[in-house]
Amino acid sequence: MRVPSLATELSVKPARGARGGSQVSLARAPVTWGQLLALLLFGVLIVYLLIAAASPGYVSDIGTNKTWGRWIARNGIEDAYRIPVDYPPLLLYFFGAAGWLYQTFVDPSFAERPALASQTYTFLVKLPGVLFHLVVAVTIYRLTRRFGPVAAFGVAAAYALNPAAAYDVAHLGQTDPVHAAFALLSVGALLGGHLVWAGACLALAALTKPQAWILAPLVGLALLLWYGRRGALRGALGAGAATGLVLAPWLLLDRAHHLPRFFEYLETKSVNSTALTAQAHNLWWLPTLVEWRFINDWEPLVGPISYRVVGLGMVAVLLLLVATRLPSLRPRDRLYALVATLIVGWFAVTVRAHENHLFMAIPFLAVAWAFDRRLGLLFVLVSASLLANLVLHDPLVMGSYAAGPDPGQPLPRWVILAQVTNVLLTLVAVGLAVGQVFRPRRGALGAAR
Repeated sequence: MRVPSLATELSVKPARGARGGSQVSLARAPVTWGQLLALLLFGVLIVYLLIAAASPGYVSDIGTNKTWGRWIARNGIEDAYRIPVDYPPLLLYFFGAAGWLYQTFVDPSFAERPALASQTYTFLVKLPGVLFHLVVAVTIYRLTRRFGPVAAFGVAAAYALNPAAAYDVAHLGQTDPVHAAFALLSVGALLGGHLVWAGACLALAALTKPQAWILAPLVGLALLLWYGRRGALRGALGAGAATGLVLAPWLLLDRAHHLPRFFEYLETKSVNSTALTAQAHNLWWLPTLVEWRFINDWEPLVGPISYRVVGLGMVAVLLLLVATRLPSLRPRDRLYALVATLIVGWFAVTVRAHENHLFMAIPFLAVAWAFDRRLGLLFVLVSASLLANLVLHDPLVMGSYAAGPDPGQPLPRWVILAQVTNVLLTLVAVGLAVGQVFRPRRGALGAAR
């Protein structure tokens, strides 16, 4: 399908009544929906780059990423875990590349204080998230084209222009589109029968951010149920190959013994490492507000049973509930909605969540929306919930109120009301997601081909 009258081309035709003369007429040259999306994404890229260049972002996170990038640029990726780094390896390559570019083109001495204050370095650290935002948008379009180019353009544009994504990526400088892109590609490859790639992309997502780990049991089970043991083996081979490639510097340079330190740092790096909720407005934000302090997830909730055990138990129940849909899932494209439901539910009940961890649901909801019109409302609700959570904990907007409950820092009633409303919005989104997935399917935005 083509978009009419969006561009023109010149053609020369003989003029009437004139000897040997000619006149120039305008003939319409149509633009495809794919080309229109490319133009849109180019505009989005320019806007994102301008915001990224001007905004200092979430300063504490940006500063941490800069410190890691500086260390990696000076000492090599294989020595990354000699300092407290609580990220999996893949993102460290991007931070190291940002550090190398800064050292090469801005400050060869790579002095620490100027680097931490440098807006140019901040821009470089933000670049992976900005570029992968475009990758996610293109992936959404490619995965939904068979529902019609209009529907595919619509959902890809809805993601590309999503205010929550812009706030998270261009302004705050978070890298959520990186693991979201690999996760979405993994599910797309699974449904397309490209099992090696499904396993490889899932591994890359897991090696980018721990949030992607929740998808591993679901994708692994789908590989086994839908493609048998041979399919599961092919997926495992793809995952193994991708993992080996990412970990090659540690394996080849005798630094493999450094890798387990990541799991240690994941538990000990900061107070947020064991927080019941680290600024995420999920179910656990309510007891956090009631007690007016950050609660450790190992503290008891009922008798000897800790918050951590209860939270992990709720995640396990949710995962089991979603997994029971796999054997009878028809059509299998509903897997996108199933994955989105798992992510939204996981965010709502898991411990140690951060305010931006809901992001991964948005690309899956965009794809699912092309398949089922009812999911458009859920896409909007989740986007609104994410945006509110980000804004309410942005120090540039909220000042000292962004830190959350502190016995020595009272919060105004309007801030508490906004946070509780945000929690309720998240819980409503969970209920809607579960209800939509477990109800019979009706119409789609575009007819499947």
